[in-house]
Amino acid sequence: MKSKKIYLLETNVDDCSPEVLSYLMEHVMDEGALDIHVLQVLMKKGRLGYLIRVLTNEPEKFSRILMEETGTLGVRFLEVERFEADRKTEEVEVEIQGRKEKIHVKKSEFGSKAEYSDLQRIAKKYRIPLRDLLRMVEEQL
Repeated sequence: MKSKKIYLLETNVDDCSPEVLSYLMEHVMDEGALDIHVLQVLMKKGRLGYLIRVLTNEPEKFSRILMEETGTLGVRFLEVERFEADRKTEEVEVEIQGRKEKIHVKKSEFGSKAEYSDLQRIAKKYRIPLRDLLRMVEEQL
């Protein structure tokens, strides 16, 4: 395991629709954020709102995205330290309905996990429920 410095960005919003938040999550991940969370919270004066948190190595870039996409007027940030398992990504072949498919698998001393985007692509291609596909793949890893 190694320790790495990253940034935790936070902002509160109370006037964003679920569609805007869903798009924000996809946009932030496409731009290279390490992670994003949107949590429902009870804000001052009893208003329902959302706490948006982004983990990143680029705090200024993602603060701007949060402001542009949500209209928030401020973003808090903290430098935090995160422990990460040493891992590597390998491309492996799995057999699905008698055909070979390539997927990426993250491997560490703590286990292995197939990449979600590969599983999603294959589940759609073969029209298999994702959880069934996951079981098939795990049996082959």
